[in-house]
Amino acid sequence: MTDKIRVLIVDDLPETRENVRKLLQFEADVEVIAQAGSGEQAVELAIEHNPDIILMDINMPGLDGITASQAIVQNVPTAQIIIMSVQSEADYLRRSMLAGARDFLMKPFSGDELISAIRRVYQMRPAHVPATPAARGRGAQATAIVEKGQVQQGRIISVYSPKGGSGCTTIAVNLAVALAEEGMNTILVDGSLQFGDVAVMLNIRPSTTIVDLMDRMEDLEQDLVSSVTVSHRSGLHVLMAPPRPEMADLVTEANVKRLLEHLREHYDFVIIDTSSSLNDVALAMLDMSDRIFLVTQQSLPALKNASRFFDLAETLDYSRDKVLLLVNRSSERLGISVKDIASTLKRPVIATLPIDDEAVNRAIDEGKPLITGRHRRRPISTALYNLAEVTMTLFDQEGSAVGGAASAPGVPFWKRLLGRSPEAAG
Repeated sequence: MTDKIRVLIVDDLPETRENVRKLLQFEADVEVIAQAGSGEQAVELAIEHNPDIILMDINMPGLDGITASQAIVQNVPTAQIIIMSVQSEADYLRRSMLAGARDFLMKPFSGDELISAIRRVYQMRPAHVPATPAARGRGAQATAIVEKGQVQQGRIISVYSPKGGSGCTTIAVNLAVALAEEGMNTILVDGSLQFGDVAVMLNIRPSTTIVDLMDRMEDLEQDLVSSVTVSHRSGLHVLMAPPRPEMADLVTEANVKRLLEHLREHYDFVIIDTSSSLNDVALAMLDMSDRIFLVTQQSLPALKNASRFFDLAETLDYSRDKVLLLVNRSSERLGISVKDIASTLKRPVIATLPIDDEAVNRAIDEGKPLITGRHRRRPISTALYNLAEVTMTLFDQEGSAVGGAASAPGVPFWKRLLGRSPEAAG
């Protein structure tokens, strides 16, 4: 007989605990072993019963769900935590991730959503007990986790928007630089093959580009890749777009997939600045990505385009956690709030980047990333650093994305957490 998934329910409202229990009572593979009405009691019961899954409410008197989660991660690292909350703001998501949550359910949720989240988180639980993010410290993920002769692969993230001019390149460049500065072995790929701007934003004049790899894919080696990439002073490696628009046709779908698979094996993070146009090559980049950071803004056209892309993602059978939403050029003065965006798209916004056209434009003109130049103390730079921290923590929950090697990436906890997600950058 298959072992049952042992669940601890934590919520300060008895009726909520009972409703969740009822949703689970007819599932043959799930057993509710205990219920807690406070964070303090949750920690005690977790230590006593060692549950597989903990359904944790955030807002509770006394020890709140996030603080309780941090204590449980330290004392019962095998327990997998799913946060339950009516709050969908980016700060709650970020704090939940940093506390060690594997998933995030927005109340009210259906029985199917609850069961799916429990089973998915249970299936993706690590075979080993990872050190907590706090124990590892920032940048310490650069030590590969080797288990049974295998090392976790690096992660591929595409920064994408259906509409040009949404700030994807700014986000991709600063995210990649921030990851590199945090000790992550990172490569930035200019996937806007016809009119890429990465070289301009980093003030680089490349003599080699992605095209130089296309006729040598059969014997692709890291020495060859290193000879084609450009090193930025931050430690970031950069693979540039072709020098002329017509040369983009030399980059094929099959070669892009082969190249990205190679890069995944040699880098902790592969960040792709994508084109808004969706051709076979662009779709290959999205297909190969572990996450797609979908950039939107606070306007009806942007919202409509984001909704269409989510529909496309479903058609392409992308998991719900694969596409994460960012809101760029965010401002409280705009008519459509970030909360409205999350509610309309039914996806939490995992990051917002405040509007700061002056700093962004100057950084572009100077060829310096926002986070390293004279604007590094501006709120937008802080938001970009936070995005890098969220990115590291996101994958860290699944197992360190470091040392690049050969092991299929695990199913991300954002799969449930994000249902659909919004993010932003300037």
